[in-house]
Amino acid sequence: MGRILTLTFLFSLFLVTVHAQDVLVRKNGSTIEGKVIEVGIDKVLYKISQEANAANFVVRKNELLRIEFGNGQTIWFDKRAERSNERFRGQGQPVVQDEAPGKNKIDFSPFKALDSGPGFGISYERILDKNGYFGLLLPFTLTIPDSYYFSTGNNSSDDDQMYYFSPTLKVYPFGQKRVTYAIGPTIFAGIGRRWNNYTDYNPSTGVYTNRDEERNRFRMGMIVNNFVNFQITHHFQIGLNAGIGPRYFDRETLGSSTYRSGGIDITGEFNFNLGFRF
Repeated sequence: MGRILTLTFLFSLFLVTVHAQDVLVRKNGSTIEGKVIEVGIDKVLYKISQEANAANFVVRKNELLRIEFGNGQTIWFDKRAERSNERFRGQGQPVVQDEAPGKNKIDFSPFKALDSGPGFGISYERILDKNGYFGLLLPFTLTIPDSYYFSTGNNSSDDDQMYYFSPTLKVYPFGQKRVTYAIGPTIFAGIGRRWNNYTDYNPSTGVYTNRDEERNRFRMGMIVNNFVNFQITHHFQIGLNAGIGPRYFDRETLGSSTYRSGGIDITGEFNFNLGFRF
């Protein structure tokens, strides 16, 4: 009786081994069950049927996280995930199937356009929650005059140099993806200078005299911004954002005199940036 049970067990084990399937695990978490025929330089050849004349299928190696062979062997294509698996093995922790995107971003903006002029800036963003739906963005921007100031004999007030700090709460309605959309309110405050040139006429002498003024400027308001981010690689990204909103304060001072714009004005910005995520 014992011999019969032993033979039955060995035969069952043989059948399980023969029909055991290989499992190809993709980086996105999906799996393919079949029989691996060949692991090439850049692709893996497999069958989904045990029949000898069954069709062959191909998957690229850069799409795969690992292959779990039917004999118990595992081949990893993502070394970081393999190290994570070894670290958590035996602790009841889930295997990290793909490297999660970093929660920190540093962006450099080589071009920004605001109503006070063109400029450039740098910003830092921190993803606030585990699922990546909220972020806090802290940008610093410098706008430069459209042209260097020269006395032209005409009244001019187009040359602003401003420093802006504009904290933003970003809301990611679809979470963090390779192409990510966000929207959120921006509270901006700016300080800087405006150069004005005036031409004064003295009727008693008939002489025109140019007079230059440098005024200190303060601005504050809110913009509703829309953001689109393209995650080119795991760390490198390209971003765009544009927004519009009300400007509540626009004040200039010259000595003891203060000049304010009347009412609420509309302001906006457009930004292109290159970033590093970690």
